Amino acid sequence: MLFIFCLPVFGQNLTITAPNGSEFWQVGKTPSITWDSSGLTANIVLEYSTNNGSTWNIITTVSNATNSYEWTIPDAVSTQCLVRATSNATTDISDAVFEISDDASTCKIVVLGSSTAYGNGATSSEYAWVNLYASAIFQKNTKLEVVNLSYPGYNTFQILPTGSTVPGGETIDTNKNITKAIVDYSPVAIIINMPSNDTADGYSTSTQMENFATLNTYATNNSVPLWIATTQPRNSFDASQIQTQIDVKDAIISTYGNNAINFWEDIADTDGKILSSLDSGDGIHVNNDGHAILFNKVLDKNIDELTCSGGSLSLDETLNSYNSLKVYPNPAHDYVLIDFNSEFSGDLKVEFFNVLGRKLFEKNTAFNTGFNSIFTLTKGQKNLKSQFIFGKLTFKTDNQTVQKSIKLIVQ
Repeated sequence: MLFIFCLPVFGQNLTITAPNGSEFWQVGKTPSITWDSSGLTANIVLEYSTNNGSTWNIITTVSNATNSYEWTIPDAVSTQCLVRATSNATTDISDAVFEISDDASTCKIVVLGSSTAYGNGATSSEYAWVNLYASAIFQKNTKLEVVNLSYPGYNTFQILPTGSTVPGGETIDTNKNITKAIVDYSPVAIIINMPSNDTADGYSTSTQMENFATLNTYATNNSVPLWIATTQPRNSFDASQIQTQIDVKDAIISTYGNNAINFWEDIADTDGKILSSLDSGDGIHVNNDGHAILFNKVLDKNIDELTCSGGSLSLDETLNSYNSLKVYPNPAHDYVLIDFNSEFSGDLKVEFFNVLGRKLFEKNTAFNTGFNSIFTLTKGQKNLKSQFIFGKLTFKTDNQTVQKSIKLIVQ
């Protein structure tokens, strides 16, 4: 009997980097299969499996000089998907399974900002931090879409809610402000990046922080979590302006905590100017390396995972089994009531999480056939500060388990 073993060719390397486990890729979307390779002498055959490697389907064959392939996801729904790349006898498979889904929903993250968020300083748009971020989170979850409403030269006044009072000489851009972001795009999160124009325009620390507070209140009142990037260094500033930049940076971090993104650290030199290695050449914007640092700072916040967690149901997606679902008051002060009618009896688990995904509260209780009113979330007992929180309701009966998600403001 003849045994043939396919071994990797010495000096050749092929390693899949995406998908490599836990990705959520939707039918019809076009994420990229990516890999690292060296020494290959033959073209690369790409395949996919929907049954954890039991069988394989051809995707395409590509040149061994490439390291990515934009794949239009086929209508092959499964949670047990893998990708395999093969060049001669050298092959690699995704480290863990990913999901192909026919869920067609989207989760939009809107960026409001000025020239840095617009992409100035990068040699091309693909190296700008917003586009790096959009590409990276799309690769993990194709539901995620970044909408960039930034525009060069803007300060915080241009992005205030429509109807806000602004000083003479300032105008709110109703096509690029927070009202436009929320009303037109229904985002799961908003990121603000206003590095230095407010200070350059002569606005004080207190004025800038008042504008951020207005933006944060508007987002909170519309149940949209907000992340605010700090100020960034600017070489043309004098000592007083540099101090304003530092004061605003410190105030953002102090006020917004985990929802602040520190764009000063690793970008600013000890003199409050841009590190020379990161200066694009104009003393205002960072270069490709600087944009990469900003991108990683945003990515490290895991905003995408906190705000777009797969197929959870929204409040208005109620089933007949649990109709007339009402969660109130919202904003909540000391308590929350959950009212609903049910065709069955069963058990209800109520969980509340902060914007970082940390569980704040859990209650398990029974419910009956007919009308139910569940009392929960006593602020004084649970020491909950004013914040935006997510709730998950899990209804269990003998026949089914139904989950519903809600959004609450605690004041």
